[in-house]
Amino acid sequence: MKFYILVHTQDTDGAWGCNVKPFMDRQAAQDAMRENWQDSVKSWEYDAHKHHDEDECECGTDSAVIREGMDVEHWRIEEHELDVQVAVRVKGGLVEEVHANADVSMDVFDLDVSDFPDEGEQDEADRKEAELEELVKSPGWRAVW
Repeated sequence: MKFYILVHTQDTDGAWGCNVKPFMDRQAAQDAMRENWQDSVKSWEYDAHKHHDEDECECGTDSAVIREGMDVEHWRIEEHELDVQVAVRVKGGLVEEVHANADVSMDVFDLDVSDFPDEGEQDEADRKEAELEELVKSPGWRAVW
């Protein structure tokens, strides 16, 4: 499983420290980085025309920086891989157990309908299927088997 860490470091007269935030997809991390960088550019009141050559203010795809003299804020996105594994025991058509090597949440979408469905049974299965289709279209979701 890939995940992304947005690392923000700050060393200025007003603050010093580091914050990290995890993301499940790169685009969400990039969007958050750009938004944070833009907010900082505004709060610094950074004007490139009034700064020296060694000063910098730029935002790329995986890193961003604002530097004015000795004050600096820096953002970077790190990509990491986590070997998450899930095993599902199905017996007699029923999910009996789910095992994993990490904390994961599990939902089972049973779309089976009996040969002679009761009133509303098919509608309920259709609703669950639509819910599942919407879920797997979300960013970061993909078929793994």
